Amino acid sequence: MRFIDALAIAIGKALAWAFPVIAVMMGFEVVARYAFASPTFWAHEIAGLLAAIAFIFGGAFVMAEKAHMRVTLLVERLTGPFAKVLELFSLLCGAVFLTGLSVAMWGILQRAAFRFGPDGVWSPERSGSSWNTPSPAFLKIALFIGAVLFLLVVVRQMVGLIGGRQNDR
Repeated sequence: MRFIDALAIAIGKALAWAFPVIAVMMGFEVVARYAFASPTFWAHEIAGLLAAIAFIFGGAFVMAEKAHMRVTLLVERLTGPFAKVLELFSLLCGAVFLTGLSVAMWGILQRAAFRFGPDGVWSPERSGSSWNTPSPAFLKIALFIGAVLFLLVVVRQMVGLIGGRQNDR
């Protein structure tokens, strides 16, 4: 089960590099637009795609790192079995939400990505921008995969908590 955490952490660290890439792209866009009066047609769409994918997988990353934001007012005051029950309840709520998100995203993903024209050519949902990339389909695929990965991390933490390995990674 530690493989799930390692996978979420590896993906998160790899996708963290999207942000410096976005900064360079936006810098290039500004120079191209204002210094040469020749704006790009691709920079904003690719920057949005990269940032969205990085944020999607960020949830699983911070949960695997045990750095997820939590309201600790009650948890810090409770000890022993009460703290464990509260932690288990919060993980269960997360698992229910992520299960619902994963199921919903599967249906949305199917409508966006598994589209074919009458001639059998793949025709995924497109952005409608001047470049008209299939980025909405790719984002929906990423959101489904990210939600499933996040769910697996939460379930792994629930199993660890029930098995008495709260700090197990």
